[in-house]
Amino acid sequence: MIKRYSRGLFALGAVGLAAALAGGGCAFTRSRSEPSVLVIWSNPTGMEEQAFKVICERFEREHPGIKVVNTGNVDETRLTRAVIAGAAPDLAYLYQPVAAGEYAANHAIMPLDDFFTRSHLSESDFLPGAIPQCRFQGRLVAMPMTRDSRALYWNRACFRRAGLDPDRPPRTLEEVMKLAVRLTHRDPNSQAITQLGILPPNDDPDVLFGIFGGGSIDLKTGRITANRPENVRALRWLVDLTDAEGGMSAVATLTSGFGSDSSSQNPLATGKIAMRIDGEYAAMHLDRFAPGTDYALGEVPYPADRPDLKNMAWGDGDILLIPSGSHHPELAWEFIRWMQLPAQQITYARSLANLPTLSGLADDPRFSAGSRSMAALGYVLRHIATNKNNSRFMPPSPVSQMYVSALKNAFDTALYHNKTPEQALADVQKRIEREWARYR
Repeated sequence: MIKRYSRGLFALGAVGLAAALAGGGCAFTRSRSEPSVLVIWSNPTGMEEQAFKVICERFEREHPGIKVVNTGNVDETRLTRAVIAGAAPDLAYLYQPVAAGEYAANHAIMPLDDFFTRSHLSESDFLPGAIPQCRFQGRLVAMPMTRDSRALYWNRACFRRAGLDPDRPPRTLEEVMKLAVRLTHRDPNSQAITQLGILPPNDDPDVLFGIFGGGSIDLKTGRITANRPENVRALRWLVDLTDAEGGMSAVATLTSGFGSDSSSQNPLATGKIAMRIDGEYAAMHLDRFAPGTDYALGEVPYPADRPDLKNMAWGDGDILLIPSGSHHPELAWEFIRWMQLPAQQITYARSLANLPTLSGLADDPRFSAGSRSMAALGYVLRHIATNKNNSRFMPPSPVSQMYVSALKNAFDTALYHNKTPEQALADVQKRIEREWARYR
């Protein structure tokens, strides 16, 4: 499954946030004559929170007189409430890059362009899409913390049992369809699916749109494009794929019994699925919890009639932003700037098995050596994530979270044949255009 970008809608809603923040100001000064406390609210928990704690302690050591107070397990809803109440932290660390759009549209976060320019940073320093995805209406409103991309994973043992070359994955989506049918197995008595050829990539609609050259928002005009032809084609292909594997009801019955990716019951490891599209971090889960898995990974397949879409470099990842009401915005930016330095990116990205933000680290051996999962991460970093020719991402917007939710519902509607792909996406187009118009 896709890593962790499936948070719910803002509980307070964009309208309430906009009203509460009307006329609000931002503090841009802090005393430099006495020690300061940098208050950070962050999403991570567990292992990731511990890794971030190490980073915070390093920042304190390298910035004498500064104390970092981090509160983990903070999501967008809690941050929204704090901004409305005038009790925002100095710095926020969130998992969803698209969330920045709703905050920016409602003046809940500070623009970062002046900070960025003053720090002599350049967009070319970063992986493709990393900085553009942090812009809203031309203004920089967030900064990347780490990055993620996507690859095709396959279970080599499943390929061998089917008489397939385990070193030859499908290159096109047409090949995916054929192999998915061949690799899908059913119980001879009940006809229930026991092995799925490929896990249908329906949990992140914009990734599927990107594979077909589409997208939910036009990057040049900012226009909603839910039902653009490439997107309709993508959803039609997904429906056909799922039907070929047995239909959504049968697929859902199988997947409902899957174990966690972070366990020995990882479905790719157990052979419940033969292929899946997933992030670079998936290799860490396999090596940590199912170390005997015979797997490999490669480029995400593309439509045979669109060779220009070969090797899509999907981009998303964690972000840092400065909320309105931050008591120490200069200090918050210093943490952001410092976090982009190679030393921090190497330490933190490796600890999470994520990609670094910096393109200059693509050939650093610390992102490829030491384990199978690091070798996998290095492959995604060097071969996929740095591909400028087919870099894609979902840009932030004021309606991002509502939009993603609507698209997921449309996918389900089409997969269960309650609407055609054309109808399902046309309905999303109408609904989101109405919401979008409030911000135009």
